[in-house]
Amino acid sequence: MHILKSSSEKVELHTDESFCLLAYTLTFEGKRRTPSSLSIGEDSITADIGALGAIEDHIRMEGDLLVLHRTWNLRQEGSYRLQAAFSYDDQELENKLFIPALWYQDNSKGKGCFPSAERSANWSFLETRMSIPCCAQLSNGKRLFTCASEPAQEQRFVASVATERHGMIISIPGSEWPYSYQGKQSLVDTSALALPCLAIPSEGMVYTRTFYLSNQKEESSLEAYCLFVEQLNALMPTDKPAGLDWTLWFEYKLTRLINLVQDDGKGLAYLLMGDGNKEVQDVYAFTSASFLVKSLQGAYELASLTNYRAQTKALLKAREKLASKFMLPDDQLLLAETAKRIGDFFLQAERSDGVFQDNYDLVRDIWGGYLGIGEHPEFKSMVNSRCNGEAMKQYVLLALTLRKLGMEEGSYLSLARRVARFYCEAQLSSGSFGRWWTEKGKPGDIQGTNGAYIGSFFCTLIPLLSDEDPLKADLQSAVHQAYSFYSELAYEGAFYGDTLDADSCDKEAGVALLSFFLDLYHLEHDKRLLQSAKLAAQFIVQWIWQCNSFLPEDSMLGQRTFRTRGMTSVSVAHHHLDFYGMAIAYEFLRYAAWTGETLYERQAKLMIQACRQLVATETDQLGRDEDYIGWQPEQLNHTAWEYFNRSHAMQGYYDIDIAWVTVLTLGSYQSILEEFPSMLEE
Repeated sequence: MHILKSSSEKVELHTDESFCLLAYTLTFEGKRRTPSSLSIGEDSITADIGALGAIEDHIRMEGDLLVLHRTWNLRQEGSYRLQAAFSYDDQELENKLFIPALWYQDNSKGKGCFPSAERSANWSFLETRMSIPCCAQLSNGKRLFTCASEPAQEQRFVASVATERHGMIISIPGSEWPYSYQGKQSLVDTSALALPCLAIPSEGMVYTRTFYLSNQKEESSLEAYCLFVEQLNALMPTDKPAGLDWTLWFEYKLTRLINLVQDDGKGLAYLLMGDGNKEVQDVYAFTSASFLVKSLQGAYELASLTNYRAQTKALLKAREKLASKFMLPDDQLLLAETAKRIGDFFLQAERSDGVFQDNYDLVRDIWGGYLGIGEHPEFKSMVNSRCNGEAMKQYVLLALTLRKLGMEEGSYLSLARRVARFYCEAQLSSGSFGRWWTEKGKPGDIQGTNGAYIGSFFCTLIPLLSDEDPLKADLQSAVHQAYSFYSELAYEGAFYGDTLDADSCDKEAGVALLSFFLDLYHLEHDKRLLQSAKLAAQFIVQWIWQCNSFLPEDSMLGQRTFRTRGMTSVSVAHHHLDFYGMAIAYEFLRYAAWTGETLYERQAKLMIQACRQLVATETDQLGRDEDYIGWQPEQLNHTAWEYFNRSHAMQGYYDIDIAWVTVLTLGSYQSILEEFPSMLEE
């Protein structure tokens, strides 16, 4: 590495070619200050700021990653803002911005008040918004320039990152402008607010921070980011979060699943969407076969675990209550009998042949396509391809499991066949299975990745059909057409519109495509499918937290020494963390097993370890009573954002009991235990 002075306040770093430029400034009492001199050593730069102090950098290369260790030595009392400015020679080409888990393709897709290029050309975001602190990437078609920082350890040093024409500026303390996105319906104008400052006492202050820089030849933006992650993780400490023993984790999760089962009053059962959610509980007064509740997947899990023998008092008590609720014997078929009641309940969701509306409002006694919070209430009376794909796949698995137990239920497979026929006939000429459909099979909305769930459902049903069954050939033709469409979405990076309670770029779009491609590969072993799967997997990596983000010590999460590394965030519209990583881990392990790409195995391990945290136990119910043993919060608000716009519930708050968390994590754990047991070893 060669260091060249390029001006009175800038130096240029060279390898074989220009790597980056560093600019040395700080703000004192509201005024920009520049160095009186720059001193350059073999691997160091010192910027003398006169009476104010000095900035000293030490640099080293770790592979293709430049590690910059900066020390601010501030000597004079007053108010300061610290800056770290990095830029590169972009040859005056137009730059595209990417910020992991926050800014993707200008956030141009969707509906909501989340940040986007349409709202403002320039933004500043706090380091806690993104999966690597202060991480931003600029790409110009020839080079990709990326910066990041280690996380802050104190509130006053939480930084922000903003982009300029040729690079990025990291500021300490951080600020968000021109708006701060603080809830689904809360975009706060901050343009009139004063910028925060560090109050330095008369004895001065020394502060150090490490930054990471990369200048890569043009790869795809996401591929370059994955390489950056791989190199950065090689420098990270190997600490892992404290979590439950897996046996206890499993028992408590199963306990919560059982306690979510409700009696419909007519001898059937369903899962309650969520409970004990205080002022927002009315939002959770419905059930569904899929998506936010996943009743049918829960039923499949109950049936598959019916022979499991409880070890904890909590699980024994939950079984006793369940048996009493339905007047069933507490024997080895209790969970299977309960699963069948859940399956039978959702047979009512079929409006006409193959038209399945699986959301049920418990208060108003109505069925709908999706009855929860969302940006498009006009679709409530339609059917959704994600909901249908999820539900029918689980009906198939439930039917097979009950059959093995001598409880064959042919009506489940018959329903699955009718829904499959509906989508074969509705499939668009492009191969898409669409998003929202009318009861007549007409498309209401064809955007996004929801239809990939139909592809996965077909992949589950096809092996059960005989070659003489005309439906089999139709499904095989349909999945091949679907692959042509959804692989093109992956190639274009069009990961959008998968969750139903938002309308934006989201991680579940990547998961939906990855799962479909891998399910089809499992059937056909066509290597092209793995190439498409890689595009989806690369997209997903940005949503995985690679560092332990700053959390206030006195916050709910801070008091529990919660670790964000390995957690996943949701979408550009929903800035909270969740435990979806358990499901992603299973898909990553499948992909890694078939390709040998170890990055995804390591990422899976991070997510698995993170998901061991924050599960209510017999001795710590996370602020609730023993009826909630096994609950794990859906929303972990690590930054300045909260789903329901509640200002008190930000920056280290956790909340919301919801069925999907229990069902998805338990089911994914079971799949990992069966296929990749070594990943669950201590």
